[in-house]
Amino acid sequence: MKPHLTRVVSAHAMGGCALGGEERIGVARSDGLRWPLENLSVHDGSLFPTSIGANPQLSSYGIVNRLANALAQRLSGRAVQLA
Repeated sequence: MKPHLTRVVSAHAMGGCALGGEERIGVARSDGLRWPLENLSVHDGSLFPTSIGANPQLSSYGIVNRLANALAQRLSGRAVQLA
């Protein structure tokens, strides 16, 4: 094992499934559902259009919380009570 032979890095994955108001400009709808599919939703940092240049933890928590609650309500047909 030689020093610096293998580079180990970590990154905050963002982008790739950007939200878009129309299918031609985004991969996912504003409710997190994949445009052409009704049974696939995306709830993570890939919904950002690109890297936001900072740790996305709180932003990801916020968007995932919003989308997950809406999905639970849509699937159950009743209001979701937040803890």
